[in-house]
Amino acid sequence: MDTDPTPYRLPRQKRSRESLERLIEAAEAQLSTEGLEAFTVASVVGRANLSVGAFYARFPDKTALLHAVQDHFHKWLEPAIHAEMRERAGRAHTLAEAVDCTVDTLFTRVTGERELSRAFMASSVFDPTLRARGERVNRERREVFSSILLAHRDEIGHPDPALAVDVAYTMYAAVVRGALVFGPQHELYYEISNQTVMRELKQALTLYLSSSCCSTSDILPSASSLGM
Repeated sequence: MDTDPTPYRLPRQKRSRESLERLIEAAEAQLSTEGLEAFTVASVVGRANLSVGAFYARFPDKTALLHAVQDHFHKWLEPAIHAEMRERAGRAHTLAEAVDCTVDTLFTRVTGERELSRAFMASSVFDPTLRARGERVNRERREVFSSILLAHRDEIGHPDPALAVDVAYTMYAAVVRGALVFGPQHELYYEISNQTVMRELKQALTLYLSSSCCSTSDILPSASSLGM
């Protein structure tokens, strides 16, 4: 997915690679079940049944391990997300159905791994490596989302369909990021389930895209021209 040099050591020997994989899998499981707050070197090596020395033979620190987990996570998740969106979009005959399948896939897949996604998102605020890779993943998701919805551009009422779809994706991203960072108990989502949020979001995006309330004079520069 990306060609950036990894900030952790990639061993050549089979036994060392297996130990590396155990550490990454243990870290992923630790983050998934207990969250970023409980993510420590001691907890990971204990779960992997390896020594602290084995950890530092492969990673300089906990941050490098988090980078490795991010790599591993997106390498299996992103192809699955893209394939599911495209496969379901192939059965979508209307704009509303296309919005339904894309948002449903994205929202369900991403919030289904809330603690992992939350860990990457929260850490990326201070970690440019995590942030750059997360932004690349998001651009790729946006491209698939846009290609699916723009196949129904004749139903989009906005005079600039590409801009409208970019904004629709931005709306989705803002909602899912809030759900990931704060969770359902936060005041923004208090007593509103993810299922309800997703249902209402799909309806709002469909209404926005199909509306013809904008005039040509209202159009801002397209998101692509702004580097979004």
